[in-house]
Amino acid sequence: MFAFLGPHKRGLLILLVFTFFMSVGFEMLMPLVIGHYVNDIGFTATAVTFALALRKFLQQGLALFGGRLADSFQIRTLICAGVLLRMLGFGALAFAEGYFLLLLAMALTGLGGVLFDVPYQAAVALLTTEENRPRYYSLSNTLVGIAGALGPLLGAILLRLDFRLVCFGAAGCFLINFLLSCLAMPPIVRAERAYPVRTAIQKIVCDRRYRMFLLLMVLFWFAAAQIDISFPLKAVQIFGSGEGVGVMYAVYATVTMAVQYPLVAFASRRLSCQQSAAVGACLIAAALYAAAFAARTLPFMAAAAVFAVGMALARPNQRHIAVSMADPRSLGMYLGAGDVTFAIGSGIGGIMGGALFDLSKQAHAGVAPWFVFASLAVVSVYGFWISKGLKQIALREDPYGHP
Repeated sequence: MFAFLGPHKRGLLILLVFTFFMSVGFEMLMPLVIGHYVNDIGFTATAVTFALALRKFLQQGLALFGGRLADSFQIRTLICAGVLLRMLGFGALAFAEGYFLLLLAMALTGLGGVLFDVPYQAAVALLTTEENRPRYYSLSNTLVGIAGALGPLLGAILLRLDFRLVCFGAAGCFLINFLLSCLAMPPIVRAERAYPVRTAIQKIVCDRRYRMFLLLMVLFWFAAAQIDISFPLKAVQIFGSGEGVGVMYAVYATVTMAVQYPLVAFASRRLSCQQSAAVGACLIAAALYAAAFAARTLPFMAAAAVFAVGMALARPNQRHIAVSMADPRSLGMYLGAGDVTFAIGSGIGGIMGGALFDLSKQAHAGVAPWFVFASLAVVSVYGFWISKGLKQIALREDPYGHP
């Protein structure tokens, strides 16, 4: 199972532990923020969602800046600084009873993400090889799935005592990551010196294959974002209460944890990365089409399970494609551009999902939104499968200095 670790075993093991605690800390606290500040503190939902959007905008909107930092400075130093800022942001939430303090805490949390997110991705890219990278991502995603189930449970337990304990618990997870990064993570050395900023941007703008990949990823995230928008809305319709959302996410998390690593390992022996990404996107499209007609619990949960399998197969291979296509002298900028597509696709996809759901109810056309997003996923399937640029990835030499 750990054969993919290769000569960088210590660094990759630390990154896996880092991933687990990062996900537990985030999932422990962030889902509880809106409920606490609306129900307990008395802020409006609009005000709290603006604060949450500020965090996401800073982290995703400044991803290119984070990528440039990753190209220019020692990656371990950036990761240490980033998790320290997020730890301070989560700790500040324990005392943020005024709106300004809430905004400040969210800003610290987002800026921390800017500093550690893309550098973390760059660290994975530099410590893995073309052969073992998809398996590393699949194992990492498995840990994220476990943390996604454990984090909210820990948060709910601590919330029964005090919201501040939830904040301190989440901050403690990032304190562990800070200590790991400072004391145990080995220096991560680039094989080549980074391009100047202007040259790096020109490289991305002129890279036709990567632009095509980014467009495909925007379309993919339009569809993939519906697991957080259209699926929960449909679950409430079918169950008649919000409990259905929890059941749906439990099914999604369980399927993800069960199939993530063995599925990617199986696919890597039979399909190229772009073919695996296409198959995953195809399963997501099928799940969206199926959910459009699901009127009972079991068919709907089956659609959610198929969606989970599609994501488990698509995401590790998409990340590998992004790294494989990146120019090693502007790796951080390339990965930052990928994060921007996530922000655009998931952000607009979320807004479209809610808006189309409301419009479809008024027009009595309940299947229409599902068909729109499923069709976008089909377009991404076609793009991944037939793109000549993406098909050349398997033939390229490893650009990161691995033997």
